Amino acid sequence: MNEKAKELIKFQNDKLYSDLKDNFGLPVFQDDVAEDEKPDKLNLFLIIYGDVYATESNGSLYQDVYVTYLAEGKDSVEEDTLDIISTVTGIKGVFNFVRTEKDRVQKLDTNEHVDRVMLNFRRVIKYVC
Repeated sequence: MNEKAKELIKFQNDKLYSDLKDNFGLPVFQDDVAEDEKPDKLNLFLIIYGDVYATESNGSLYQDVYVTYLAEGKDSVEEDTLDIISTVTGIKGVFNFVRTEKDRVQKLDTNEHVDRVMLNFRRVIKYVC
């Protein structure tokens, strides 16, 4: 049941990972970063697959997908954000850009800060009722 939808989800997840890695040359992680995997400079992507919820259309669901971009010592965060939006919305299927949330976070046990941009995308998932 739902084999076509499952294949599309897997394709999109794999493509999201590979496109971010290939287009930006940065490490990509899902859900969190293990301490032993954390790069010295915090320039990376973190992908989090959010909640699934109903649409007004029977047989369709929404899922929020969050791409967090950490940028340490980069002056091109806004330009990079635009390219990230283009990369993700260009993936086959329905990834719609919703919004960004940008802030600066303090690096653990230091006085240094890192730019953090959380990009919220939403995809539609078709399922068998």
